[in-house]
Amino acid sequence: MNIFEHIDKRVVVGFGVLLLILLGLLFYWILRPDTTNTGPISIASVSPLDATLGKELLAALSKLKSTKLDTSIFKDPIFQSLKDYGVDIASQPVGRRNPFAGFDGTAGGTTGAKVPTTQRAGIAPIGAPKTAPKSPASGTGGGFDAN
Repeated sequence: MNIFEHIDKRVVVGFGVLLLILLGLLFYWILRPDTTNTGPISIASVSPLDATLGKELLAALSKLKSTKLDTSIFKDPIFQSLKDYGVDIASQPVGRRNPFAGFDGTAGGTTGAKVPTTQRAGIAPIGAPKTAPKSPASGTGGGFDAN
């Protein structure tokens, strides 16, 4: 009894060729010299700009550290004779803990709170019916009206 008698020879040959190609690629990938892998640690190159900026920073820090302040000016009688005309600022009341909370204690918005409105020139009070603005050419068929 032959187990391979119902399998086409072309399929077997094609599968064999495909298997050989895959094995060849696998061996090539495994055995090739690895020139790009530098390991888990790589050394970053130092640019001349970084070195220059580092030197400038160190020079500024050393200059700042070597600065000596002359504190004898604070003991000078002329400095001592200066008066402070500053004004003490009185403490102000602190605002609400959450400025966005409603007036009834709910978070956000003004639900349940009636905010008083005043009629100002050209501004309708809150809750007033909204009307469309009149066109400058009303009645003549032109302008913004679409009658």
